[in-house]
Amino acid sequence: MHHYILDSTLREGELFTILPQSSKLRLAEALCDAGVEFIEVTLAYPPRTSLSDTKELISAIKERGAVPVVHARACREDMDSLLEHNSDACAFYIAVSSLHRNYKLHGLSFDDALERLKTACEFARSNGFKYIRATLEDASRLFIEEREKSVEIILDSIEKLRSAGATIVSLPDTSGIMSTRLAGMFFSSISRDAALPLAAHFHNDYGMASANTVEAALSGARELHCTVMGIGDRNGIADMYEVCSILNDVHGLDTGIQRQKISKLYEVFSSVSRMTFHWRHPLSQSARTIRAGVHQSMVVRKPEGYLPAKKLEHDFSSPIYAVSPFLSHRVVEEILSRHRISLPAERTREIAEQIASEATKDGRTSYLVAKIIERQTGIKIREEEITSLFGKERCYILMKLKPQLDAGDVITFLNRFEDVETVDEVYGDVDMVIQARVGPSSSLIKELKHKFSSNIVEMKVLLTD
Repeated sequence: MHHYILDSTLREGELFTILPQSSKLRLAEALCDAGVEFIEVTLAYPPRTSLSDTKELISAIKERGAVPVVHARACREDMDSLLEHNSDACAFYIAVSSLHRNYKLHGLSFDDALERLKTACEFARSNGFKYIRATLEDASRLFIEEREKSVEIILDSIEKLRSAGATIVSLPDTSGIMSTRLAGMFFSSISRDAALPLAAHFHNDYGMASANTVEAALSGARELHCTVMGIGDRNGIADMYEVCSILNDVHGLDTGIQRQKISKLYEVFSSVSRMTFHWRHPLSQSARTIRAGVHQSMVVRKPEGYLPAKKLEHDFSSPIYAVSPFLSHRVVEEILSRHRISLPAERTREIAEQIASEATKDGRTSYLVAKIIERQTGIKIREEEITSLFGKERCYILMKLKPQLDAGDVITFLNRFEDVETVDEVYGDVDMVIQARVGPSSSLIKELKHKFSSNIVEMKVLLTD
């Protein structure tokens, strides 16, 4: 079975953060370059959202060989509007659980809800749409509440939707109420006899969206709904990296995504959205940081002892070692070996213990390592060595700006720097807070001061340990 990703960062993700049109276009390009086959966008609702912008986005996706899927309600207004979007792929949705039908759809019966969805599919088929997805919103609740009966109801609904023109049916876990075991049972029980391929769309309310999506894929789901960083309504849906990497690396399944390009896609998204990786994310700097001394000792010799080999192959080439009271003397040995120097183990332990001791008192910075090694051995450690082993230091730049300066000019200037993680306009004693990662020779602060010297009233730079 061929599994593929439908990315919804430009639809579901818009519920979390609104991106400017230029950022959407850049992200669409990166999604296509990474091999995403289907990219979901929201039907335009003028004047709230722009039809011309949506059409431009759809055109850009098509030009790069992906399929733009326009997401719409199963109602006449959206059906008519759909024809203006220049796409031949659409997705209609309507809620089917009694809870949603009674409290959102004013007591609409199940049969009437299904009839609306069938009408939408028939409309799309008659207008030449090639991909027509029918979404039974809150389908997971049916399964949880009625189990075997729900399977019969859903299978019968899928057959009717197929006859109406649907090419795929989505069974979303709208409220994120499924465990991984339930997700597997749900999709395996439906997929065995389903008349159409199934799509999986899991929400993350219990932190299970990515795991549930993987389990759904292993249990018969063909289309897997994800977003970059898992962004979406509430705390999001499945994270593309978490789904694709585990299916590829562990289960050997192809999702169409170019595994080696996922980390680059995430870098693009982080850049255009200014959203940083949470420390728990598999692509965060924290994920490659080795903290325990015994772990560091192993990783210096064989990194895959604590880091998955496929992550080392595709996501980052080397680990980062934490400067802490637990620093291993093996890290000191590694630094010295790069200068073709070998010291007795007792001596490298002394140096490591001194670094650990001073790190406890003065802060855990990579500069401390270079300073102590130079003091103890006379070896000058280059900045590239420090950053390759310990990463760059996080800093916060606080700026008070003159009122006549357009903050947008500063943000545009900062977009040139990959090390800038977030830029926030704030109110109070300062006007802008910039979060970045810098090394000793970083030009960010120097260039920022030079470019806007006449408009910066005050600047403070704070380093974290």
